[in-house]
Amino acid sequence: MRGVHCFLLILLGRRRQILAGLLLGGGLIMGTAKAMPQPPKEQRNEQVAQRIQDWQSLITQSIHLSDAEKLKAVNAFFNAQIRYGEDQDLWGQIDYWASPLETLELGAGDCEDFALAKYFTLRLLGISEQSLRLVYTTLAPAKQAHMVLGFWPDNGAAPLLLDNLHTQILPIDERLDLQMQFAFGPTHLYRFEQSSLQVAGNTELLPHWQVLMARMKREDAGKISL
Repeated sequence: MRGVHCFLLILLGRRRQILAGLLLGGGLIMGTAKAMPQPPKEQRNEQVAQRIQDWQSLITQSIHLSDAEKLKAVNAFFNAQIRYGEDQDLWGQIDYWASPLETLELGAGDCEDFALAKYFTLRLLGISEQSLRLVYTTLAPAKQAHMVLGFWPDNGAAPLLLDNLHTQILPIDERLDLQMQFAFGPTHLYRFEQSSLQVAGNTELLPHWQVLMARMKREDAGKISL
């Protein structure tokens, strides 16, 4: 983990406490949901089955939509289906990156889990990995760490951000409340140069990503080409 911190301090030129929050997840927020009483087990099982069935229906019904329509459908689905919850409360860990199936089973996740679920669902819908990047940001002015999903259109238009805090999908240059830190895809880390990305390393520096990839292969979740 020390190597990750050093790399990102050089890469981003940010203060140590911000980067620690980004990587360790202690400052990753988002949402206002509090711990809620759990329904009986039988009811929970029914709710889980319904969420997964709804997810499968979303994929089936959205496969022939335009890219813009896919983004809108996926963003709306997860923002409506999943409540916000802290990793410590959900998993008993400071930072845990859940697979889409794990997030759907719990019906809850933090901002990373929202972004990851949207990422993998859009990949299932045929959006290319070159167009999608997971983006670490900080929320101004509080400097709280936050993850969103970025979509870079093929036509060179401004990237769009899918966020669990917003129902609207907005261009990156309209999100003045966010300060972009870095982005990543399956194999590479990227630094921002305005709204464009430049390769700055590889995802071996993100151990949570590596653990998630191994766990998803065991789940056989979606058979996405990673």
